[in-house]
Amino acid sequence: MFTDVWGAFLDILPGEWDIFKERFIWSFLLQGLWLSVKIAAFSILLSLLVGIAMAVGRLAPSRFIRWPATVYVEAFRAIPLLLLILYVFFGAGRVDASWVGNIPLLGGILVDSQGHLERIPAVIIALSLYNSAVEAEIVRAGILSISKGVIEAARCLGLSYLQTMQSVAVPMALRRMAPGLVSQLITLFKDTSLASVISVLELLRRGRILYETPAYTLSYSHGSGITIEVLTVVALMYFIPCYLLSLIAQRLETGGAGVAQKRERGRVLRFLLRG
Repeated sequence: MFTDVWGAFLDILPGEWDIFKERFIWSFLLQGLWLSVKIAAFSILLSLLVGIAMAVGRLAPSRFIRWPATVYVEAFRAIPLLLLILYVFFGAGRVDASWVGNIPLLGGILVDSQGHLERIPAVIIALSLYNSAVEAEIVRAGILSISKGVIEAARCLGLSYLQTMQSVAVPMALRRMAPGLVSQLITLFKDTSLASVISVLELLRRGRILYETPAYTLSYSHGSGITIEVLTVVALMYFIPCYLLSLIAQRLETGGAGVAQKRERGRVLRFLLRG
């Protein structure tokens, strides 16, 4: 029943939509979407961890920590992401990483049989490097927005710089900068489409395969091609998860702002009283 209704709906639309009456086409594209989600998930985790560390490093009192963190952020933030993906992938091909293959569970995923970095880990590394530099500046701005009295009170209680960052500054900064971080994560998810340049079979690459393969074009088109139709569907598949993340960002920015501020004040007060 659903198949008949779906087919009738596609027949109404102007253009060449017959290809999307086939279930295997949707399965093919959804596999690409799932790969894009997994790449984004690993990149988000790594970039957040490194970004927070770099933000704390840039504010460190010691110049031996502050300068390397500054160089890291400024360097990777200035390099185009597409160039960084190509650089990591082809640059890693010159390095013998066969020893990584001996790591339990991860070895066979990270490197191939010749000891070279696989395509997907290369994309994750490039995305993490670039986005960690951007997120470091977002987190740093959040830390700088915290009242100096709060930081000084924590230091007066005998906390070291790292303890102050870990227990007070970073948690408060993450709450304040949550909307900006979520917006950057949306950008990261869309940037997974750049992985297609090194032939990673993510969503956009699979869409290109559909409209560049003559067998599909000749079978489901009447001469005008299926490029626009395929790209439209791919765009919608990117739009849905990005829009959901956008709703989360809006919620954090509006509805959760007052609650977050109250929790901040209560948390700092409890922390100071406990000290």
